[in-house]
Amino acid sequence: MIEESKENYIKENLSQHLHKREIKLLKQANSHSMPVHKKARINQYKKLQETPEQINGIFNLHKNIFIKKYQKLENKGLVEVNTKSEDLPYDVTLTSKGKEIIKEMKSLEMEWNKYMMEDIDREKLLELLKEVTHKAAPINHKHRKQQKFIF
Repeated sequence: MIEESKENYIKENLSQHLHKREIKLLKQANSHSMPVHKKARINQYKKLQETPEQINGIFNLHKNIFIKKYQKLENKGLVEVNTKSEDLPYDVTLTSKGKEIIKEMKSLEMEWNKYMMEDIDREKLLELLKEVTHKAAPINHKHRKQQKFIF
């Protein structure tokens, strides 16, 4: 509910009309363009290439679906899709317009956070969040361990 509220606030106040899924995808493109994330993606792809049977079928379907989604953002001038990347099956970079929209989204998130935290006792909230995090950590660790820490 909380995350949905933030998403709705951003969607309703963003200068360019984007669907919620496009907002998430644009954020993902921004994250993937960071050098440390790009390096991790390259390493994961290299591991996939060690077992070619994994590249066929499901991986290619996944790749084609994501390329089509990113191309919708490309048509809006927010990203550039490179299907001839040297190290990856495809790469996505933000355009200057995409970077401006990301900047605007971050500003809207800060506005939403400020509004939500107006009358909240921050110390009490921090204690509650620590308690919840302490309970959630083992669940996440178990899940990541089952996935062999590959995300």
